[in-house]
Amino acid sequence: MVVIDSLCPKKRSAFESVSLSPRTVCRRIEEMSDSVNDSLKTCCSNFDTFSLALDESTDMKDTAQLAIFIRGVTAALQVYEEFLQLVPLHGTTTGQDIFDAVLQCVKQHSLDLFRLVCVTTDGAPAMTGKKKGAASLLVHHCEAAGHTQPIHKVHCIIHQESLCSKSANLTDVMSVVMKVVNSILSRSLNHR
Repeated sequence: MVVIDSLCPKKRSAFESVSLSPRTVCRRIEEMSDSVNDSLKTCCSNFDTFSLALDESTDMKDTAQLAIFIRGVTAALQVYEEFLQLVPLHGTTTGQDIFDAVLQCVKQHSLDLFRLVCVTTDGAPAMTGKKKGAASLLVHHCEAAGHTQPIHKVHCIIHQESLCSKSANLTDVMSVVMKVVNSILSRSLNHR
């Protein structure tokens, strides 16, 4: 109401009659969420090709979270990069669990896997394993469905930079970074 007083004080009475019960606020948030999901589905349906980026980490309550990002290209060569979904992984985080979560997300967003050209992952064995890694399982699933275009598996650029730093002999810089990261992760108050 303070904002209304400064922006349009003449319409204060109209805004005072608007119900802001917890259910109303919840319903409006759900409507906004549905709108965002619909626009994301519309955007994804226009992609000629797309790639997925997968990153699995744990939150402050030690629940594994799988972040799925999509980058797509339209026929007009417009590139879009969007956050697709954050999937909590309860229990185990094997390559099969991650693969199942990705398939469920793909179905939920009505993505056509025949347009998939690349999968980017971190270096975790559950992601990159040759037989049971999530990326390999996704590639084998697409091949079994008749996908003829090769799907590239890419290692995350941040991890590549880390590997390069080892060969570039940047021990002075990396030792400080490792001390800071370990210090943050070693204390539960800093874990967040």
